[in-house]
Parts: sequence; C-alpha cells; structure tokens
Amino acid sequence: MGTNVIAVMRFVHDVRRDFFESAATLGWKEFTRDRGVSLGSFRSVFLHLATVEDQHVTQFCEGKPTPWPASLMKIPTDEYRNLPEVRRRLASVTKRAEASFRKWDTPRALAKPVVWMAGPYPVRVTRDTALMQCATEHLFHLGEVEAMLWQLDRKPPTTLWIEREVLNFRWPPPKRMLAPQGKRPKRATPRS
Repeated sequence: MGTNVIAVMRFVHDVRRDFFESAATLGWKEFTRDRGVSLGSFRSVFLHLATVEDQHVTQFCEGKPTPWPASLMKIPTDEYRNLPEVRRRLASVTKRAEASFRKWDTPRALAKPVVWMAGPYPVRVTRDTALMQCATEHLFHLGEVEAMLWQLDRKPPTTLWIEREVLNFRWPPPKRMLAPQGKRPKRATPRS
C-alpha cells in the first residue's frame, strides 16, 4: 500500500522517538525546565503527545468516544518522574498503536466511521481522519521540540520525510535516485 495515514503515524513515531532521545541527553533538570512553549517543558510535550495518541488510538479509533482527560493539558508531576519512565510511556503508546495499525492498514478499515471528541462535541469522522488529527497534533508539538533543541544549540534529528522514508537516511541521495536534469544548480540548497 502507498503512503497513508498509518505511514505518517509511523513516521511520527520515529521522529518522536529520535527527538525524545535527543532531548533526553540534556538530563532530567533540563528536560523538565519550563521553556515557554505551549506545555512548558520537553517532558510535558512528550507526555501530552502520549496522551493524545492513547486517546486517538485506543479510544476514538476503537469506537469509544471518551472526553479528553484533565491530564492532557495539565501534566501530572507525580507520575513519570524520570527519563526511563517517560521513555517507557512513549514506547508503550507506540506498541499499542502498532498493534492497532496492523489491524487497520486497509482502505476499508481506515474508512470506518468513528467519533472524535473536542470538548463536549462528538464529531463523526473516519478512522483515518482521526489518525490524521493525531499525526498533525504531533507534528505541531514536535516542531516546538525542534525549536527548543535549536535554542539549546542541539542539532535535532532530521524531519525530512524524503530523507527518512524514501532515502533511508542516505544523504546526499545516491546517484541512482537523482532525477535527470538539464543544467544543475552550482550550489546545493540548504536543508533543515
């Protein structure tokens, strides 16, 4: 099957894991420092994303429209009190999602109607739409993580879909993958 929302979610899992590991090298104190982003710290952003994915995959996409938990925006401080605990939480969410993705990786399964909740408003959508909402939520917050890493003079892992998913981290691209062109530019364009 070509690129679908499950491929995008798997990409998100890879980027989230790599960003977490990059941020984890800062140590717990820096990982939990409020950096002025939407949820404050690396810790809070990653735990928010774990809750978002849990809600979308194990609730909404399984036909169990439940209200968002209070812990979605107010991340509890009495749980996940060190890097290994946060790492295990993210790995657990990824493992559950992957089990579901194997069941849903057909056009028919992705087109199944589900209910997505936004506050008190249940909205009828397809499973792939709910998963795309989960993916975009991740990408927005992972952009914050990327910005925090840059601010700390840490080069973040690549977020280029083509570099990760098409070229399998072979950069520059192998010659066999280059498109034929007339005159090539003299300087390569910078990439993020």
